[in-house]
Amino acid sequence: MGKRSKQVEQAAADSSLEAEAAAELTGRADIPKVTPPGWPSREPIVVGAPTPAFEPKTVDKEYGRTPYRPDTVIDGWSSGAFTVRAASVRGYLHRYGGAPRQDDFAITVDPERERLVVAVADGVSSAKYSHIGSSTVVRYATRWLEEPPEPLEDGGWQSLFKSAAWTLTEQAAAVLSLPEADAEQAERMLATTLACAVCEPHPDGGLSAVVAAVGDSGVWLLTNGTFVPVLGGKEQSSSGLSSSAVVGLPRVPNDVAPQPVIVEPGQVLLVGTDGFGDPLGSGDGDVGGLFAGLLGDRVPSQLEFAHALDFSRETFDDDRTLVAIWPPRG
Repeated sequence: MGKRSKQVEQAAADSSLEAEAAAELTGRADIPKVTPPGWPSREPIVVGAPTPAFEPKTVDKEYGRTPYRPDTVIDGWSSGAFTVRAASVRGYLHRYGGAPRQDDFAITVDPERERLVVAVADGVSSAKYSHIGSSTVVRYATRWLEEPPEPLEDGGWQSLFKSAAWTLTEQAAAVLSLPEADAEQAERMLATTLACAVCEPHPDGGLSAVVAAVGDSGVWLLTNGTFVPVLGGKEQSSSGLSSSAVVGLPRVPNDVAPQPVIVEPGQVLLVGTDGFGDPLGSGDGDVGGLFAGLLGDRVPSQLEFAHALDFSRETFDDDRTLVAIWPPRG
């Protein structure tokens, strides 16, 4: 019997004991006993060796307590040709230390134009206010991509990231009360990655998407249980080790290379931060198995999606953000 099965059985036993205790207190013996059909939502899904359990701390005042920064953000819906599930969860290390969730995402959909825009950002860990940086750039990028001021196929992506970098620099000046915009201060205090996707229905079915990124957030295509890298992610050395060095906004590469991708019915387009990408790796391990099972055959509920993303696995304690996009099923 696997470790997960033992924990599910233990949870069911605990639920039964709690029901019996409640019956004793109320004098009722007919209180229904409800056993969750899958992993109890009060416990994280464990993949391999778990992260130690603890109660999360509130965000420390040194990071600023306004605007309010929730531990977890969950979204999900269907509109026209698109079905979306999205979540951003605070990493175990940040929960333990009282740091804010540095990841963020934003999504817009125009049902009349049948156009979906997604932006995902991962605040650089060493930048104290990178949570403000990530929120700033995903909101700016989705607004920019809703009505691009210049064609995306004609240098527009480069303009987007440069404009987002300038917006981040101006935001840093406001947050830090600087006399003028300072790119070095913006990089030191608010640096963030940014990955974007623009999706439209494909004439032959499925979706046609274009994705682009600055930094190590990634894009994958899930097809028949296999995670195909599309864009981004960490570069691996010849030893197979991933570099922890991150170059994000306000730095913009000289050449931003957008990547077109076709999402056929039955496939799923994924846009996520390295908190998801690092434990996913090649997709052949247990984390890949968890998400291939969750996303491959059906669309999970919003809470199922977020619960899975908040899985517990030793050493993988970064924030995690993931947006999944399904085309209409054939």
